[in-house]
Amino acid sequence: MPRSLLTSLLLSLPLAGCFIPQDTQPQVGLGARIADKFVHRGMTMVNRQVLQPHLDVVFDTVVENSALGIRAEANMDLKNNVGAAWFPDGHAGRFTQMEYIVDWSQKVGDFDLRGGIHNYNLPNGLEFPNGERGGTTEAFVTASTEVLETTPYLSIHYDFDEVRSTYVRAGVVEGFELAENLLLEVDASLGYAGGAQSSWMYGINEAGFADLRGSVLLSYGYDDRTSIDAGLHGSMMVDSTIEGWFKQLGIDDDPWWVSLGVTFSF
Repeated sequence: MPRSLLTSLLLSLPLAGCFIPQDTQPQVGLGARIADKFVHRGMTMVNRQVLQPHLDVVFDTVVENSALGIRAEANMDLKNNVGAAWFPDGHAGRFTQMEYIVDWSQKVGDFDLRGGIHNYNLPNGLEFPNGERGGTTEAFVTASTEVLETTPYLSIHYDFDEVRSTYVRAGVVEGFELAENLLLEVDASLGYAGGAQSSWMYGINEAGFADLRGSVLLSYGYDDRTSIDAGLHGSMMVDSTIEGWFKQLGIDDDPWWVSLGVTFSF
């Protein structure tokens, strides 16, 4: 991410104070997740155990039915050998991807809208075997609504920084209350990548349907401030050209992985 863009983003944050009531108390979530893989948009970044901490801060605003969110999350490799994966070896105990998100959420009629800026930082981007990968930034907007007790959604991401291309994801999510404080959530979605976006993410300039993704997440509210979740996740590449490229790289094009996380809210 260019330094000027980062500086502009940081300087813009104080302007958010114009929309936040002086007496408002932010909602804060602090947590971490352990997973046996790190997969991003169908690409296996790390094929070994990882630790993924995150911090969420959400403010109510002076605009009715709206909120301002700030999120930071990261991936830490727990093994020096990443296996058959995209990220370079040799960084156990270090953050290998860091993400920063600022977004605005708004309820408009029956639709929930969310839009903002998403920055990716790759500290070891100079070591990628298929070309340098540095930081980059996307603008995004997501729309969702409830239909027959399910929630379909559409998310559009445009990388205006390094990539200058689009990634689109459409899917549906449904939640089931199994018992008091026990929720099962099922999410299925399909991604589409523009040619330059595919080149950045996968190393091949091929526009088309990308990753078909599904997850089953079981969440338990331990108390008013603590929640625990366990998930089973799967992904597969739909475009045959990208799928064949993954096989040439020796990277699994249909990975499965599990996760276990905890979040503290206050």
